[in-house]
Amino acid sequence: MNKLLMLFSLLLISCSSSEIDDGVYSKSTTVELNTKSLSKAPWSEVQNDGSDLALLNSKTKSYFLFNSACRKYESSNLNSLTASILSGISDLVYIEKANTTHQDREAMLIIAEGNIDGVSRFFQVLTTQKNNCIYDYALIANSKKNLELDAISFKKFINLIKLK
Repeated sequence: MNKLLMLFSLLLISCSSSEIDDGVYSKSTTVELNTKSLSKAPWSEVQNDGSDLALLNSKTKSYFLFNSACRKYESSNLNSLTASILSGISDLVYIEKANTTHQDREAMLIIAEGNIDGVSRFFQVLTTQKNNCIYDYALIANSKKNLELDAISFKKFINLIKLK
């Protein structure tokens, strides 16, 4: 499962690689992460070098990942960013794709299923932009049932992470 976590983290990090001109991205320094509020049982923080935050649900084995990528003069659109995030997933099927808002910003919400390294996974991904930064929130589950069970936590987590 750690291989899956690392692979999806790399996909999140590369979410706008097609838009890079000089290849220099940095993590956002204006995000308020209250890890004590986020990592309450059954969720716990796990080590992940690629994401700003990675949490594991010990009961469902679902992962929540948060990633930021900032670069001056970013002009990517949400459709291309979200497509890039999911590009490494084979047999991808969109269950839902919707334009929405998140913290007063345009956002795109995707619910999908597909395979990573031949293993079936279910995804809920929210992508938004603010102040030249791209923010991705992802819930990765091993079944549709667990994705639905953890959707409440996903909504809570994305609202606890404040974009400044």
